[in-house]
Amino acid sequence: MKKVIFPILSLLLIISCEKYPLDSNSFEPDANLFVNTSLSSQAPLSRAQRPLSELCTKISFALYKDGERLKSISQSAGDNGFGSIAVKILPGTYTLLIVGHSTASNATTTDIQKINFSGKVSDTFVYSEEIEIGEEPLTINAKAVRNVAMFQLNITDDIPKEVTRLKFYYTGGSSSFDATTKAGSVNSRQTEYRDVNPTQKTYEIFTFPHNTGDDKLKITISALDDADNVIAERILSDVGIETGIITQCSLALFDGSEGGNSQQVNITITADDEWKGVIEYIPN
Repeated sequence: MKKVIFPILSLLLIISCEKYPLDSNSFEPDANLFVNTSLSSQAPLSRAQRPLSELCTKISFALYKDGERLKSISQSAGDNGFGSIAVKILPGTYTLLIVGHSTASNATTTDIQKINFSGKVSDTFVYSEEIEIGEEPLTINAKAVRNVAMFQLNITDDIPKEVTRLKFYYTGGSSSFDATTKAGSVNSRQTEYRDVNPTQKTYEIFTFPHNTGDDKLKITISALDDADNVIAERILSDVGIETGIITQCSLALFDGSEGGNSQQVNITITADDEWKGVIEYIPN
């Protein structure tokens, strides 16, 4: 059974364009295209509207013409002007791509239909639209949208002191996305590790759902010690996901069952203020 509520989510990006070949700098002399991913002071900030630079540690910009990438800029939090670029570009029709994320690697944007992050996925926001550059300055107001699903594990029992990290192995999602559709573009086998703090009970992983609307993950959660021995393991099947939705699972991971066993688990999906809705999921 599934119930979806869509009350919220949009991130505003304010893009303004002010007169030709492209180079690799974020700020070029005589720039005629200026992109700023911070909200203007005149735009009212709601819980669902925050500067992209506050939500991500990396932002990638790319310009394409006739399917070919002409320009690519990657920035990290702490860089001067993080979240802004000023480039010089010839008049014409282009596709502008902006990707905000927090993975260790910069986004690979060579192919606009296969944006990836060296196989890792974090909370991700994307803007991809066709723009027309003329002789006169152009101002564009754009919205970036979250295009990932989150699975959130809440451990309800005590974590043994020998457990040092969690391994999440999951299939059914995608580690790459097509920026023209904002949906997952491959069928991935994803593996993520999370260092364990005994006082931390919540751990999160992300994936890009496909545009079929019925993606389901199969997730194997393994608790490991320093030597990668499995202390406990649970297998979750048919875990429903949707773009912009948090799938939340409360689970007693260390209940004495042997590693490798599959366990029936009740999963409730909730959303915080910046996610777009709530799903209630009841497994078979």
